[in-house]
Parts: sequence; C-alpha cells; structure tokens
Amino acid sequence: MDAWNSLFQRSRRMRAHQDPARGFPGASALPVPTGWAGRQMSVLFTFSMGFLSMLALAMVAGAVSAVRSGELGAVVVLAVGAFILAHVVAFSVHSRRLRRGAGRPPALVDLPASGRGVRFAYSAWPYYLLVAVLVMSVLVTGLVAVAAATAGVVGVVLVVAFAALAVTVGWFVVTMLRLAPGELVLSPAGIHHRGLTFTQFVPWRDVYQVSAESIHTPILVVKANMSDDTRVRHYMGRFGTLESRLVPFVAVRPYWLATNPVTVYHVVAFYHSHLDLQPELGTLLAMERIANGRAKVPQ
Repeated sequence: MDAWNSLFQRSRRMRAHQDPARGFPGASALPVPTGWAGRQMSVLFTFSMGFLSMLALAMVAGAVSAVRSGELGAVVVLAVGAFILAHVVAFSVHSRRLRRGAGRPPALVDLPASGRGVRFAYSAWPYYLLVAVLVMSVLVTGLVAVAAATAGVVGVVLVVAFAALAVTVGWFVVTMLRLAPGELVLSPAGIHHRGLTFTQFVPWRDVYQVSAESIHTPILVVKANMSDDTRVRHYMGRFGTLESRLVPFVAVRPYWLATNPVTVYHVVAFYHSHLDLQPELGTLLAMERIANGRAKVPQ
C-alpha cells in the first residue's frame, strides 16, 4: 500500500510542476499507422478471454453460494481465483486495444541536464493490473508450496521453486514501482525513456526510423544506433522486459501510455523527420503544434 501511495503522490507532484498542453484534441484527426491498423485481437484470443471471464463469473457465483453455506475456505479460494482471472483478462484486453480519445495531454518538464522536454507519461492503470496479478499469483503459489512442504522431496522442490519465483517477482515489482511512473520525454537533445526496469537516452542524430509494429501486442519502436552519447541503465541486469532487451532501440508498448499512442507515434516520427524543428521541443511552440494536430506524418 505504501508503494502505491508513493507512486500516486509522485505522479501528482510531477503533474503539479508541469505545463500541460491546452486545448489538446487527442488523436481523432490523426491517421492510425499501418502497423497498428486492423484487428488487434484474434478469434482465439477473444475466445480465451471470454472463457476466462465466464470462469471468473462462475467463481464469483460459487463464492456467493459458499458464503451462504458458511464454507469460509471455499469463499477465500473462489474469491481469490475470480480476482486473479478478472485482472488477467483486464490486463490482456487492455494490452491489445489502442486507447480511444485524447487521454492525458503531454506536458513540459524540466530535465536534469538538458533543459526542458515534452513528456508523455505512463498510465497508473496498467501498473495496478500487472502488480495485482503478479502479487496474487505469488501468494497463491506460496500457499500451494506451503501446503506441499510436508510431501517429502516433492514438497522441498516446490518450496525452493516458490522461493526463487517470489524473489524474482518481488525484485521486478519493487524495481518497477521504484521507477514508476514511466515516461517518454522528447527534448532538443534526444529521447529520454524511463521504462519498467531501465532508463535510457538516445540522441536524435542516432535515430534512423520510427515505426509502429506488433510483437504480440502493438509496440512503438524508435530504431537507433548505439553511440558514445547513448545512455542506458538496467536495474535488473539481464532480467527485465522485452523493451529493455531491444536497447539501443526505444520501445514502448502503447498500453502503458496515458496519452493516445497514435498521437505519441506521430509526434516522435514528426520531430525525427524535421531536424530543423527539434530545437522547439521543450518550448510552448512544440506544445501548440501538438495540441493543434500539426505534429504528424503522412501515411
């Protein structure tokens, strides 16, 4: 709970010291990039999510019935199962749907060593969903391991496996919340990105392509070469997310962004292709251009 309070307090403090875009219209007039166009959820995925949703509802009904019959153990098991399944479905669907509407507008922020930049913040909602699923799954696995601890060698193996899982997941969650909320900041010098388990900076001159792709889910990829000015810090070493393994590319899953990802794609691609306008990043000129929908690239 303290970690969540810290996350939301930091998010509020950051918004309080930012200059948001006024009259931000969102991405309604911006074309969806080809890589994100079309259906993002397959028939199999839709069926799977429907099945899990029905299973979660069945667990809720079972929990209600168990309450009436006074079976408290069954109530806990069914309620926890329904909670986990509901959050798995919510996170899975959220990860494959592009945000509709404007979302949170970008803001001007001060950067430690390079003036100001236009900040696209991460949303708190996927943080909650992912942490809830991970924490509850570890707790359930722990209960199973404890229950099996007396089963000789098998029980010992389960306990050791659970301990390793708990340490890894705990490390990931703590690192993620420590860096939260993530952000993508565009400055005249380059692109600053704070992901779930790493931070990076890529100069504009090293960027050679901005693309909207799909790797299981939609993903924004800023392709760049590694140079002496590239800065990367991995907080989990070899462990981490797919995005951290794509470095020196800057990769962002759209579902993490609080702003409409179509807007973010166009803004990044626009300033990549307009070197003469990059100096305006970090000024109100860039904010006005974005708010008026003039930071876009042809499809």
